[in-house]
Amino acid sequence: MEICNDIPKLKNKNCVSIGKFDGVHLGHVELLEELVLAGDINEMETTVLTFAPYPEDFFQKKELLHLNTKGEIISQIEEIGADRLVFAKFDENLMNMSPEVFVKDIIVGRLNAGVVVCGSDVSFGKNGAGNADTLVELSKQYGFEAQIIDKIEYKGEAISSSRIIKAIENGEMEDVSEMLGYDYYHYGRIIKGEGLGHQFDIPTININPVKGRVIPKRGVYFTVVETRDNESFKAVTNVGVRPTVSSNGEVNIESHLLDCPKDRNLYDTQVNVYFLKYHREETKFDSDKALFKQIERDIIEADIFFEGM
Repeated sequence: MEICNDIPKLKNKNCVSIGKFDGVHLGHVELLEELVLAGDINEMETTVLTFAPYPEDFFQKKELLHLNTKGEIISQIEEIGADRLVFAKFDENLMNMSPEVFVKDIIVGRLNAGVVVCGSDVSFGKNGAGNADTLVELSKQYGFEAQIIDKIEYKGEAISSSRIIKAIENGEMEDVSEMLGYDYYHYGRIIKGEGLGHQFDIPTININPVKGRVIPKRGVYFTVVETRDNESFKAVTNVGVRPTVSSNGEVNIESHLLDCPKDRNLYDTQVNVYFLKYHREETKFDSDKALFKQIERDIIEADIFFEGM
């Protein structure tokens, strides 16, 4: 897949999709699959147009937390089969462009759109004044086909990145999995912890949250930890500042591996931690002994959870 950090001027007709694509959830997957299908039917290349920075980051003047990093989004869109991903620079010029000029100069003038595939909630142009109806009207004027894809709903509401982010921040991981189409995860290389896992006689790993990715609500979760070599371990994972054992205030992801051999050395291994279910709040205990007693109870309940899967 071709990656463009500027809007190219394309010679051949393209099927184009416009969107924020700040996290590739089920709604985005359906939209992009329709784009690829339209490309096959019309024998055109497919181009995905998104923005850098994201509009909300631009307005807030800082990088907010999102579902996926740029690299992850590139990989996901490439896997779906798009030919080209364009990161249009979102700036004052683009922000103030009218919907018609945006379509005339960029969608048609530069991307040479023969077909435009968008969600029913698409917005473009100054103040987001352009919508799906606008696109359909402009398609007649500028000679392209507009395909409007209805939003996918979950529990009676449209799936969106903002809805999924809110669910992650609330610890509603079962809903998150349903809306994403996969279990939400953080990943990283295992770092040295406090060494208290050895006292508890269970393999324990620590990773730092991925910069720019939404961090789940602080607390204890039932998770699966997977290595790059496809080893998979059931786990009880704490997301938080570990108030009983640490005072630095830094958010950490610490996982107690339930079915990992005790002599297995995982330090410096790259892992994914998949969040399946929120279990309880993070708690500060009076002693390490009290903490370990609670972890024992957590492990018993985790075993019950995994047996029921």
